[in-house]
Amino acid sequence: MGNPLPGFVCEGFPQGDLCETVVLEWSFNMRKGNIIAGLICAALAVYVIVTCLGYPRAEAYGTGVPGPGLWPGIIAALLLICSVGLIVVTLMMKKDQFPELPMWTPGTKRVYISMAILLVYMLVLSTLGFIIPSVIMLFAFCQWFHKGAFWKNALISVIVVLAIYFIFKNFLNVPIDFGMFSI
Repeated sequence: MGNPLPGFVCEGFPQGDLCETVVLEWSFNMRKGNIIAGLICAALAVYVIVTCLGYPRAEAYGTGVPGPGLWPGIIAALLLICSVGLIVVTLMMKKDQFPELPMWTPGTKRVYISMAILLVYMLVLSTLGFIIPSVIMLFAFCQWFHKGAFWKNALISVIVVLAIYFIFKNFLNVPIDFGMFSI
């Protein structure tokens, strides 16, 4: 039968044919995973777009500043386009064209840990407010991925978060004053 995924070695396994079959089936399941991920992201994008349509328009403010639904709507539209693209490309690919995607490498572990950190960030954001959790999260990512000087990463984190806060509050008229530590 031959090895279905290059780089994955089935030699040396007592049940060589079984190993090749499992690897081949796993690569086919990647097709299902792409389609499921595309559908979930498309549904999320449609939900965000519909929600943004209910937000006040720029005319309601009388300042000429875009309303609060503009940027989430644009990002959701881009997410919808990418989701549809993923589904279409996946459906057009032949089963033997799926690349090898190992689930447990140092790189994938970093992705899983990053997702967990972002989930915790999202959960504490509404309670603690924007500034403190954002500075901590950005600093943690800078220390982990950049590994620069401690003080530089702390300074970058504070400056970036404060810049985002003041741009949203003063220029985009999108208040992000919520939580117990809001300014």
